[in-house]
Amino acid sequence: MGPDSKDPDGTTGVGWSEIADWYDVLVRSGRSPHALAVATTLALAGDVAGLRVLDVGCGQGAASRVLAAAGAEVTGADLTPELVAAARRHEAAQPLGITYLESDAQGLAELPDAAFDLVTCQLALMDIPDLDATLAAVRRVLRHGGSFVAVISHPCFLAPFASTVDGPDGLPGRLVTRYLDDEFWRSPNPEGVRRAGAYHRTLSTYLNAFVRHGFELEQVMEPAAEGEYAREQPVYVRVPIFLAVRLRRPVTPDGR
Repeated sequence: MGPDSKDPDGTTGVGWSEIADWYDVLVRSGRSPHALAVATTLALAGDVAGLRVLDVGCGQGAASRVLAAAGAEVTGADLTPELVAAARRHEAAQPLGITYLESDAQGLAELPDAAFDLVTCQLALMDIPDLDATLAAVRRVLRHGGSFVAVISHPCFLAPFASTVDGPDGLPGRLVTRYLDDEFWRSPNPEGVRRAGAYHRTLSTYLNAFVRHGFELEQVMEPAAEGEYAREQPVYVRVPIFLAVRLRRPVTPDGR
């Protein structure tokens, strides 16, 4: 997540800095899909006890705190100062040994090579302009044989300006009218997260980028909504709101 509120066409809009406090309240309210995203991240991460974990695009630290509580040695990195400040406040209130730093996911310049056993990125890849630079940075800081867990808004169902409609069977579904073009977009919802903008990318764009950067696919999840969020948004009980992957940086003969 980054503080830049300027769109690719040069126009300006609301950025993450402006909505950081609102977003922190939303995540902690339990009335959003973030609990499902955290649970999915932890499920794909597996046993993290004793692992060195980097949480990229950590925001206000929701996933970082769960990973640390599960026994990981966690570093959280985010580009938005206001979100890093919120994460540090939570750490001060309930210390878990997490280190938070301001860092651009497109380079992670503050972090050394092969420093982490696991890298996670929860609901942030869609917010970062340069996917290739981000994957290259993740691969660099990940040890050989280490894994990368990413949870993203499902590109097939949360495409730009997609809407929820009732199908012929009376069950809610998603109407998608713009999928095939990769693009930056902003939701017109003045109370939505995507008013800060997001980079829609097709499923093939993500998968080809993973392959291009030398990652091996280990596991995929498309979780169904549960609990309060499922009651508020029943469409996501049958249509996945997230796509989650566990990728591996293989150990190669030349050590690269």
